[in-house]
Amino acid sequence: MALRVFLTSDLHLGMKFLEYPAAARERLVEERFACLERMVVRAEAARCDLLVVAGDLFCRTSVARRDIERAADALREFQGRCVAVLPGNHDYLSPEDQLWPQFRARCGDGVLLLDEPRPFALAELGIDACVYPGPCLSIHSPESAVGWVRGVARDRSIRNHIGVAHGSLEGVSPDFDERYYPMTQAALLECGLDVWLLGHTHVPYPERVGTGDRIFYAGTPAPDGFDCRHEGRAWVLTLDETSPAVTAEQVSTGDLRFREVQSVVHGAADLDAVQRTWSGDEASRTILRLRLSGRVTREVLAGMGEWSARLSAGLLHLDLRDDQLCEEITRETIDREFPEGSFPHTLLGRLADAGDQESLSLAHEILKEVQG
Repeated sequence: MALRVFLTSDLHLGMKFLEYPAAARERLVEERFACLERMVVRAEAARCDLLVVAGDLFCRTSVARRDIERAADALREFQGRCVAVLPGNHDYLSPEDQLWPQFRARCGDGVLLLDEPRPFALAELGIDACVYPGPCLSIHSPESAVGWVRGVARDRSIRNHIGVAHGSLEGVSPDFDERYYPMTQAALLECGLDVWLLGHTHVPYPERVGTGDRIFYAGTPAPDGFDCRHEGRAWVLTLDETSPAVTAEQVSTGDLRFREVQSVVHGAADLDAVQRTWSGDEASRTILRLRLSGRVTREVLAGMGEWSARLSAGLLHLDLRDDQLCEEITRETIDREFPEGSFPHTLLGRLADAGDQESLSLAHEILKEVQG
């Protein structure tokens, strides 16, 4: 009988997003809990037996008790056979913190905490599988947390053997100093398990699924910054007793979006086009970093405040970078600022007639500085 697994990680519940104004901040904080609740529903709809959180369910070990309880309540709603949660490097196991004791108390028997480096047989939960976890004990470690797996004897009466770990993977994760529980694909595959479920890297892996893939990163299920270029992802994995291959389906999980866009504008029409692009329902769920460049008239520059206010009203948040948007120097500008027949007027007029806007703008800037 096939075993279906829903894999997620790196939700980082409890992030505060203090760099954003209150309305956007509250929406971002709430979205992470809403995402967890959606994933539970999605896992049930996909008929998954096992829901695995491969580390960093929480953003740190000192999250508020209400956040711990809300996460536990959401996971307890899963109607499959088992939820398994691994402590990652942000929500690592620590005897000084109450995170996991409070989580366990709230979950009861509804959630399996993978808090020891030992095999967890799931037969009593009706799952023909054994899980081999590597819980994190600190933020940083130069050693993999699953080195112990290679020397452990397998119970051959169990069909599915599943590794769960949190850390960097050579060739996939940026970890140049090897500080984040570094792993290699060769070392993982040498353990002889059927599949490895990993957390820590926020980008899904593999990018394209092949028939022989046995190592999977879920990526973050809810984008948390402009460096996250996907909309939030998770995996539905199928281990079928009739085939040695793992069937993988990537699912979209996030609702909010971070977008970084560069636009060159030459006038009001271009600004109107930008505003039309970022309107509607998707815009209301988007945090947009917009970089504007180009040259526009003084009148257009004077209206930028009103324009940005209209654009911002339709977005979740607007981060406008318009320092590269400059005034277009026209004949009218020259006539207004310099007496006719003066050296500046003559020089700038010749550059304007030549159509050399770059040289014209540079000369205008220098002359204004001298004049001032």
